Amino acid sequence: MSRLTFVARRFGLSVVAAYAVMTVSFFIVTSIPDPNVGLAAFQAKGDKQEAANAVIEAKNLNDPLLDRYVDWLVNMTTFDWGHSVGLFGDPGPGVTTVLQRAIPVTLAYLVPALVLSTILALVVGSYVALRPSSRLARGVSYVGYLGLGIPSFFVAELILFAANVEFEWVTLTFPRSLDLADPVSLWPFLVPAAVLATSLAAGQLRYVRAETSDVLGEEFVKLVRAKGATDSRVLRHVLSNAALPLVSLFFADLVSTMIVQLFVVEFVFGIPGVGDLALQAAKDRNVPVIIGTTLTLAYVGIGANFLQDVAYAWFDPRAEFE
Repeated sequence: MSRLTFVARRFGLSVVAAYAVMTVSFFIVTSIPDPNVGLAAFQAKGDKQEAANAVIEAKNLNDPLLDRYVDWLVNMTTFDWGHSVGLFGDPGPGVTTVLQRAIPVTLAYLVPALVLSTILALVVGSYVALRPSSRLARGVSYVGYLGLGIPSFFVAELILFAANVEFEWVTLTFPRSLDLADPVSLWPFLVPAAVLATSLAAGQLRYVRAETSDVLGEEFVKLVRAKGATDSRVLRHVLSNAALPLVSLFFADLVSTMIVQLFVVEFVFGIPGVGDLALQAAKDRNVPVIIGTTLTLAYVGIGANFLQDVAYAWFDPRAEFE
């Protein structure tokens, strides 16, 4: 089997997983009574039952389950995810429109955090594994345990307190939409990016150090050293051999930690991103937006799993013969 076939099969499995998520979401939604029906009846000044029946007819809730399921899949596939619902049942903007504004705001601090944490973990973790008895190695161990032990919301609150009270820095404000033409407006996102990167790097450092230390004991490393290779050349060989387990650990840890921390960071800093949108939708019982944000995060997990498979095919030549 070629690498292209391997990746194509994994892509097909990812598509199947995406439609499985849609199917589960559909049956969860259909098993819960639509809150707009009761809200329409409550607000009706005339016949309450007639108002409720109007909502049921408008949403095709009386149609056969199979027809509604097919319509659901078509709408989800074409990104026709409906409209958000206000506090009093008033229709709001489209769910995809709301997500198009929130996703770039989340990516503005998420992408720098991922890049910073990965580079920091690879550089520092591999160097510490190369010199396990150094002071830096002991310091990294202490810092790693602190990073894992101290909650992100506590670190974020300390930074906000220092910025707004102790040092009287400029108050951190985050725009509801990004303007890439104005780089100055993006600088506040570096603060939550640093908080998130600290949390992610703390776990990644342990993985890099452990996997690199294991590979450093292999016979080929002794041969490379015997040929007079420099430390940087040794680390290049070591990291290439430790790539497979590191990819697996990084993706699993990144996705789980990232999704959890996303809600924490955006709640503490007041960032109008996907996490804040999901929390506000749950508070307002805005079912279409809740479904939209949930599906978005689920698709991120599926996409990350697919990228992990692609990385396997890239780093492991045995993928050709699976």
